[in-house]
Formats: sequence, C-alpha cells, structure tokens
Amino acid sequence: DEHSLMVYGERIFMFSGEFHPFRLPVPSLWLDIFEKVKALGFNAVSFYVDWALLEGKPGVYSAEGVFAFEPFFDAAKEAGIYLLARPGPYINAEASGGGFPGWLQRLTGQLRTRAPDFLAATDNYMANIGAAIAKAQITNGGPVILVQPENEYTNSISGVTGGFPDPVYFAYVKKQLRDAGIVVPLINNDACKLYYSRWPSWALADGP
Repeated sequence: DEHSLMVYGERIFMFSGEFHPFRLPVPSLWLDIFEKVKALGFNAVSFYVDWALLEGKPGVYSAEGVFAFEPFFDAAKEAGIYLLARPGPYINAEASGGGFPGWLQRLTGQLRTRAPDFLAATDNYMANIGAAIAKAQITNGGPVILVQPENEYTNSISGVTGGFPDPVYFAYVKKQLRDAGIVVPLINNDACKLYYSRWPSWALADGP
C-alpha cells in the first residue's frame, strides 16, 4: 500500500543488497553469496540482467549454463532472500552499453524511445527474461517480490526526438513485463531530483 510492502500480510522494510549473477558466473557460489548477504542483516537483493549476454544475435535468446537463472532463484529462496529483478532493457549498471547488445547500433531509430524498430528489437528479450522472472515470483513460490522496468530513465538520456520523458516508451516496457506474466508490483529507480519532485511516492506501481 502507500506505506510499505506487505508479504503474506506482513509489513516488511526492504533492506536490499546488490548482486549481479553475470558478474560472478559460477552458480555453485551463489548460495554462499546470498547467505553472507543475509548474515549482514539484509533481507533482499536486487539484480540486473545484461541483455547483451543473452541475445548476442537478434532473435536468438539463450540463457543456458552459467547464464541460466533458475539456480540463482533457487539459491535466493534457499537462503531466505527476497529478490528485486531489474531486467532493463537498459540497465546502465556500469556495463558496456548499459547492457544493450552491440547489434542495436544497426537500428535507425533512437534507442530508449518509441522508435518502432527499437521497440521491436526489445520484444524477444523482454518476453523471455520476463517469463523466467515470472516463474520465480513469490506468487509462484519463488523469491521475486518486485520488478523494475528500465533504469535511471530520466537521468541518463537527453535529446529525445519528440520530447522526453516518453510515456509511450515506458508504457511499452511495462506492458512487455505484464504480458510476460509479471504480477508483482513494479518499482521505479531514478537519480534525478526533478523526477522525485514529480513522483514522490517510495514506489510507483505503474511507473511514469
């Protein structure tokens, strides 16, 4: 509600660490990481997903081996850690290209906008990663309690054709997640003070 998160009817305050599985692609170590995070007093972990590592070729999505998410979700659940999933499509995260695959450079439309070719390019990735996250939601017995579309949207982009921020683009990203089966609340993350003055709530269930 407007005051806090509630999980199974219990109010919780989310103390979140940060861990990105693609930065430690050794699934056998993930449980140890989560247990250490919990031992430090945290009850949650937020994680990014690097699109470039999962769809190196347009239309070819692969999350196998060290890039499979099921062991990551299983380890979090075993450790008793909630997860905040942050799949992008843009993540920043100090990752090369903000997690965008290099082949996006061949598009003519502007990235992170309503440009039809850019939106279409995100569809396969968002459908696949969205479905994987959906299976791990708390409503399905998993550890995911929140999902964040995009990242630092208003602080990381300028010169957008047609104006900015673009509600059409952001609504498209949210719909991709909902269509993939995401039912937990969506949360927004932004570093821009002007943005906070417009959206003062701690979390925006429907985004900008």
